Amino acid sequence: MADDGGGEKKLSKKELKKLAKKAEKAQKKNGGGGGASTGAGGGASSKPDAGQPTPRAKAAAPSYRLANVPPDGETDACTLKACAASVLYGIPLLPGGVSDELSFVKGPALLYGGPADPTPAVAFGGNGIIKALALAAPADEGRRRVTAEVDDWLEFEREELRPALASGNAKRVDKALARVEAALCDHQTSVASAGGGAMGPADLAISLTLIGGGMSAAALPPAVATYLDIARGHPAIASARKLAGSLLPPPPYDPSNPSLLAATSAVFAAGILAAFPSAASLGVELKSFKCKDMRHGDYQCNAAMPLYQKLKAAGALPDGVSTPQQVASAIIDAIGADNPVMEDLKVNGPGFIM
Repeated sequence: MADDGGGEKKLSKKELKKLAKKAEKAQKKNGGGGGASTGAGGGASSKPDAGQPTPRAKAAAPSYRLANVPPDGETDACTLKACAASVLYGIPLLPGGVSDELSFVKGPALLYGGPADPTPAVAFGGNGIIKALALAAPADEGRRRVTAEVDDWLEFEREELRPALASGNAKRVDKALARVEAALCDHQTSVASAGGGAMGPADLAISLTLIGGGMSAAALPPAVATYLDIARGHPAIASARKLAGSLLPPPPYDPSNPSLLAATSAVFAAGILAAFPSAASLGVELKSFKCKDMRHGDYQCNAAMPLYQKLKAAGALPDGVSTPQQVASAIIDAIGADNPVMEDLKVNGPGFIM
């Protein structure tokens, strides 16, 4: 500030303090601490640059899921083929729930993608699913085994072996078994030369069909009987039924079942899947538990909290849902007050439904 004589006027200590406070406020307003600014003055801005993309949450890795598994999935031929192929080729298989969009498919369908994806069917039919999982195997192990010869054997299983066993006609059965026996005499423990004696896609289909046919070892040609003994002990086939059990949809409410735990679990599961269909493939436990403190009610569901975490990690949270409590509220709304089992459902604490 200049005085009348052209010299510089000195500021008092009080005035200097006021100016320092004004400067500090201006820095904070512009997003800077320690000299930072949004301009070209060399300081780093605390606000994101408009020219830089906003970081996005990491999307969940896509996965294979088996949808529309029937209630008898532990004995269903198509489901067992899918599960055996999953184990054989090291491709994890998750529950895919029930998809109304695949009503044209009779039986299970293989899906691929993230939980939030409107995923189309990758394959359906037991043999088609075997091939799809073989082609997805790491290090091209399965891809090398899906040959024209394997395709011929898969067609034989579908068009000749399976119908022959279903018909019970001895001549048709003997003819189909004779072809399997001849191939085994050439390739030992595999029907296809591409298998190199190891379990391959065609062997999965044929051995599971023969096992499901229920024929006694005495009724089979010796080579075929030995082939089935080896197949039954193979990890892929031995583990298929257990994996199939983990893919079954939750049982629906059954009024004839006197178990209140089963009834409440069925109602909670239906509500969760109605509100969040992708929950079926996220590994969340869809069931109820008895309340430890009866003051809160008789039964409770703890699924909202882990479901929120997994939906968030997968980028699959619906609009308007940003907390576990909101997930729980959405489940309660989906269950509805007119359900046949529970009443006065409320959200308790971090997301318990009681």
